[in-house]
Amino acid sequence: MARIKVVWTGEGTYPYATGGVSTWADLLIKELRNIDFVLLPIMMHPYMQTKYDLPPNVVDTINVPLWGTEEPTEYIKNIEFARIYQAKLKTHHELDIARIEPIIRNLLDHIFRIREDLDSLGDDLVRLYDYFNEFDYYEVFRSQELWQIYKDFMLRYYQETQHNPPTVFDLIEGLRYLFRFFIAILPELPKADVYHSSAAAFCGLPCIIAKKKHGSKYLLTEHGIYIREQYLFASRRQLPLRTKEFLLGLITLVSKLNYHFADVISPVCNYNKRWEIKWGVPEEKIHTIYNGIDVLKFKKVPVKRDGRPTVVMVARFEALKDIETFIRCAKLVARQIPNVHFKLYGPKVDEEYYEKCMKLVDELEVHENFTYMGPTSNPVAAYNEADVVMLTSISEAFPFVVIEAMACEKVVVSSDVGGTKEVLEGYGVIVKPKDYEGFAKGVIEFLQNPKKAQELGKAARQVILNGFTTEDMVNNYWNLYKKMSGHG
Repeated sequence: MARIKVVWTGEGTYPYATGGVSTWADLLIKELRNIDFVLLPIMMHPYMQTKYDLPPNVVDTINVPLWGTEEPTEYIKNIEFARIYQAKLKTHHELDIARIEPIIRNLLDHIFRIREDLDSLGDDLVRLYDYFNEFDYYEVFRSQELWQIYKDFMLRYYQETQHNPPTVFDLIEGLRYLFRFFIAILPELPKADVYHSSAAAFCGLPCIIAKKKHGSKYLLTEHGIYIREQYLFASRRQLPLRTKEFLLGLITLVSKLNYHFADVISPVCNYNKRWEIKWGVPEEKIHTIYNGIDVLKFKKVPVKRDGRPTVVMVARFEALKDIETFIRCAKLVARQIPNVHFKLYGPKVDEEYYEKCMKLVDELEVHENFTYMGPTSNPVAAYNEADVVMLTSISEAFPFVVIEAMACEKVVVSSDVGGTKEVLEGYGVIVKPKDYEGFAKGVIEFLQNPKKAQELGKAARQVILNGFTTEDMVNNYWNLYKKMSGHG
C-alpha cells in the first residue's frame, strides 16, 4: 500500500517557534513515521531558525515568509531567478488586470459582507493562484491599476453606507494587509492525499486551493479559536477605526472560508466545538481529538528544590498569558505565606509587555517572591519544582501546560479558558480569567494543605493516563488520515 502523503501547514508555529501548537505538531509528525509529511509553515520572515530536529518522514519544507522581504516569490517558489524576472517583464508589458478585477471586487464584497457566496470565492482563490503563477505578485500589487480598483471600491462603499470615509492611511494599510497575508497562496502546492491546517487562518488558504485543484482532502485542527484570538489582539492595538474594520472583516472572512471548505474539523476540545457550531459549521463535520502527551516523559521525578513553597507557571511572556495576574497573585499569597516563590518559565516574545510586567513587580514590591526564569528546555524539571502549577491565560484551547503538569502529579490552579475544565475539573481549581484574588485563594489552600495537593496530583495523573496520552492522540489522527485518504 502506498504511503499517505500529508501537507501540514501552520502559522507562526512549528518548526520555527515553540509553544503548544508546535509541541502538538512535533509529536504528531514524529510518531506517525509511516506518513510522508510536507511542511508548509507561514512564518514572520525568511531568516528564522528551526527550533526542532525534523524527522526523516518530513520529505520537504516549503517556507512562506509574510514579512521581511519585498520580493516574496524569491523566498517561496523553488524556481530560478530567470523565471521570476520573466514574470516581472510580462507583468510590466501585458498586465492583464481585467482578469483579476472581478476577483478583487468579490474579495472586497465578502470582507465588507456585501455578498455571502463562499463557493464563488473559493473558485476565485484558485483563479488568483493561477494568475500569480504567470504574473509577478509584487509588481501587480504595486500597480496603479490595482490601486485604482481597490480605492474606487473603498470610497464608493463608504459613500453608499454614509459612514465616515477611510483616510489615505486606512486605504494603504488595507491594501498592505491584502498584499502580505495573501502571500500564503503563492507556493507551488504539491499533490497530496490530505492537506492539514493547524488553524482557521491564512495558512488554510493553500489547503482550500489544493482541495479544488488536486482533489486533496482538507483537515482543519483548531487549537485556539483563531477568530476570537485575533479579535482580542486587535482590541489591544491602537488601530484607526477603518483600518481595524478592514482587518477584522478580512480575518472573519478567512476563518469562514476555512470552516466552509474543510472536510473534517478536529478541535482539540469540545469548548472549541461550541464556537465552530456558532459560526455555522455543521456538527457532523466536527470530530474532537484531544491533545496527548508522553506520560513516560512527563511524570513525577526528584529535582533539587530551595525549600520554599513554590508556584510554577510555564508560559510565553505575552499578554494572552496574562502574566500580570500571576504577579498580582504572588503579592496576595505572600501576605499569608511570606517565603512563597512564584517562578515563571518561558520565552520572552513581547518585549513591551515584559517591561510592563517588570514595572508591576516594582510597584507591588514582589522581587523576593517572583522570578522570571527565562526559557526552559526541561519543563518536566520545572513542573516538579512546584507545589502548585498555575495557568493564568485569558485565551487557550486545550493547554499542554495543564495536562503536562497533571501527568507530573501536580495540582493545577488554572483560568477557565478553552477546554481546561474538560480535563481539570475535580482535580484542581478553575478560576475566572484575571481573578487574581480567586487564584490566590486556590494557591493558598493547596500550599497550606500539602497532603490534599499530593492526593489530587496523584488522581490527576490517572486522568491523563486514561485518555490524554500521545498514543491516544496519534491513533486518532492515524485513523482519521486513513479514512480521509481512502486508505482505511
